[in-house]
Amino acid sequence: MEIMKIELGKLLKSVSDSRDFCIDRLLGSLKKREGILNIKKSESVTDKPQLTISFDPEIISEHQVKRMVQETANSLDQTFGHFQIRLKEFTDSEKLKAATSVLKNMKGVMNVLIVPTGSLIVEFNKYITQESILNEIIKNLNVLS
Repeated sequence: MEIMKIELGKLLKSVSDSRDFCIDRLLGSLKKREGILNIKKSESVTDKPQLTISFDPEIISEHQVKRMVQETANSLDQTFGHFQIRLKEFTDSEKLKAATSVLKNMKGVMNVLIVPTGSLIVEFNKYITQESILNEIIKNLNVLS
C-alpha cells in the first residue's frame, strides 16, 4: 500500500469551502475505482484541506492515481459552478431563510450554504443554469451588502 496526499484547492479550483458537495462527489467517485484502498479528506483547521489516498501500487500506479484524480476533478469543475456573495451585515434571518429557500428550489441549484463569515455560497449545475441568472435573482432578493 502507498499513500499520496493532494491539496484540494489544486484539484477543485472553484470550490472555496471544505463542506462543498463537490468534494463528496470526488471522494465517492474515486472510492469506487480499482486499486484505490481508501480516500479521505483532511479535517485539519490549520492546514489547507487535502485528500489522502491509499492505493495498491500493484494494481494502479501513482501516475495513474494522479491522472484519475485530476480528470475526475476537472469533470466536476466543468459540470458544477460555485460562487460566493457577501451578505448584508444585518440581514433579517427570516428574509435570509426565504432567499435560501428560493435559491434551493431553483432548477440547477445543487446547494446553498450560509457561511458564518457573512457570505452565501451557491453551487449549481452549469448545464442547467448560469451564474448570471442566479446573481440577478439574488440581487432581487435584497440580501446583498
